[in-house]
Amino acid sequence: MQPTKTNIFLYLVAILVNLLSFSIGVSITWITSVIPKVDGSTITDDNPFGRLLTASEISWIAGFLPLGAAIGPLAVGKISDKIGRKKSLLILGCVNILSLVITVFAKQTVLFYISRFLAGVVLGSSYSVIPVFMAEISENHNRGALGCSVGIFVAIGMNFALVAGPYLSISVYSLLCISPLLIFVPGFFILSPETPWYLAARNDEKRLTKSLLKLRNKTVEEIHLEMTSILEVVVENETAAKAGVRDLCTNNTLRKSLLICLVIICLQQCGGIAAVLIYMPKIFEAAKTNLAPEICAIIVGVFQVFGTIVSSVVVDRLGRRILLLVSSVFTCLTLVTLGLYFRLNLSDVVWLSWLPLFSLVVYIFTFNVGLGPVPWVVMSELFPSNFTSIAAALTSSTCFMNTFIVTVTFPYLSTFLGMANCFFLFTVVTICGAIFIYMVLPETKGKSLQEIQKLLGSCG
Repeated sequence: MQPTKTNIFLYLVAILVNLLSFSIGVSITWITSVIPKVDGSTITDDNPFGRLLTASEISWIAGFLPLGAAIGPLAVGKISDKIGRKKSLLILGCVNILSLVITVFAKQTVLFYISRFLAGVVLGSSYSVIPVFMAEISENHNRGALGCSVGIFVAIGMNFALVAGPYLSISVYSLLCISPLLIFVPGFFILSPETPWYLAARNDEKRLTKSLLKLRNKTVEEIHLEMTSILEVVVENETAAKAGVRDLCTNNTLRKSLLICLVIICLQQCGGIAAVLIYMPKIFEAAKTNLAPEICAIIVGVFQVFGTIVSSVVVDRLGRRILLLVSSVFTCLTLVTLGLYFRLNLSDVVWLSWLPLFSLVVYIFTFNVGLGPVPWVVMSELFPSNFTSIAAALTSSTCFMNTFIVTVTFPYLSTFLGMANCFFLFTVVTICGAIFIYMVLPETKGKSLQEIQKLLGSCG
């Protein structure tokens, strides 16, 4: 089917939102290129501190990002329900600009802590607002693809940081990272409407009509059925329950939805992805690969982008559940391979020097086919509209609290347990998650948000 004007404008809005996704991707791996500049054997011009940082300082510069990401969603979820998805995203874009401006001029570690904490608040909050925004502007047939597009742009942003970071000073690097946000803020402000579901929840039928007319590019008569359906569902949800944490825990269907989201998001982070991305150069250095660590990181990043693109193409065809299971199996296999590589000291075996890079390429690719983007798509689908924001906030906060724990503890765990045992520990988590997905997660492919709620209720 040829794309219509509806598709074109809808995708234009999605691209603008994903400039923020790109920016939060940059913030995730921004530290990967900075660590070698401040943790080398000598002080260089690229080091803004005038001294080498300690392992503790570096771990906290890395750790303040997920710490802020764990805290941010708890406040932004409520704010998003009050001021709207559009205004929330614009505020997050402006805060992200501020965080990068700080790193342009910072020469003290405390300013880096502040910058990374602010970037973390934006990161976690964006993961709780952007998936909701995408779900609420999309239609049934493209909801999965638009949801996974967030992962594509995050991956591109992460890869951009890996490519540009090693070859630029921290100040120039940070200035370059601001540029997509300078397009996002005015472009999104001018072009994007508020989401139909948010406007329906506010009983603003006039703006709801305008929003649907823009996003669907249909006549008033053609959007009438969708508008009526949205209004009916919103009224039904508001009549049934108030959106509170207590309701999430006491209602059987909502409790099951929350449990599914929290478990798969813990699987996502405790499977080692944060440690792999942030400390990738250190892992390659320990593995004694033939290529320079920064080149290996770039190669891995390219496959990360490729994986998210594959996910967005097949998620609405194959389904959410199968992608998560396949992703879990292959990430598990690669973690075992890496664990054995370090346990058997194979770094001294010249003909196996390719194995760490190959394993991490497969790990990152398969992670981004399923475990990376799909949990956020699932999260945006499992809750009624009046519970989506609070559920997204709890899920996002849980996600990044796990990221914080993994990020801060990995340097110590790798020292005391050894690199091999760290990878084996990540393997155990991944196996447990795969079993949970197989036993509990329902397939939501092609179903409306209303049908998904009925499915969860019947499975309760």
